[in-house]
Amino acid sequence: MNPPTSGKIHLWRVDDLAPKDGQNNILSVSERDRYESIRAPRIKQQYWQARWAVRHALSCYAPQVTAQQWQFSRNDYGRPSVLGPQLAFPLDFNISHTRGALVMAFTARGAVGVDVEYIQRECRALAVAQRYFSASELADLRALPESLQRARFFDLWTLKEAYIKACGMGLAIPLGSFSFDFAAPEIGIAFDERRKDKPERWRFWSMPLSRSHQLAIALGCDDATQDVAIEGIRLHADGQLSPLALDGLYESEGAS
Repeated sequence: MNPPTSGKIHLWRVDDLAPKDGQNNILSVSERDRYESIRAPRIKQQYWQARWAVRHALSCYAPQVTAQQWQFSRNDYGRPSVLGPQLAFPLDFNISHTRGALVMAFTARGAVGVDVEYIQRECRALAVAQRYFSASELADLRALPESLQRARFFDLWTLKEAYIKACGMGLAIPLGSFSFDFAAPEIGIAFDERRKDKPERWRFWSMPLSRSHQLAIALGCDDATQDVAIEGIRLHADGQLSPLALDGLYESEGAS
């Protein structure tokens, strides 16, 4: 399949699967050591699944490279990128997984971040927001009817996670140093004096992935006003691909 152009983000959803005999050979030596050291079955399965999926996707874009040949590096904050073989086209990617869902985002446009959260879990939304969100986000959350607060909390949390992941710094960026708002028809972002960034560099998408999952995508690029389309791809356990419907997609200004 063709890699995403500068006007697209490919959003992959990966079906649940566990390694069969011999499939651990796609992992590097350090990854196999890490895999074998994980004791919790669900976390162990997710670890392998994420590494299998990103290799499979990359080999779909570059079929001359086998899954075993891909090598990765991580920056000082743990964000992965392709180390080799060298790609003939620009590509950035990000991965997120939670209970019952694993997603990946690929783009040639800029820096991409994706986050998916299991929203049925127990969560003290206002208490977490008071600790991590900005003052304006907390005020907006408190102003909502109690029945709507939980959904808005996960809207905000996934957007915040997607942004810090796209920046490549994770939680080294204080979550309260930037704010999202939904007052306009589009998703808006603002930064305080701690965060030297510009809203015009960013585009955001927010959507329910299922009844139990909320997802957000962040894209940082030099010109965020140009149209960008999200194309959904489903990766099945047997390696086959099919279209992924993206219903209920909520976008930031200028998104297509």
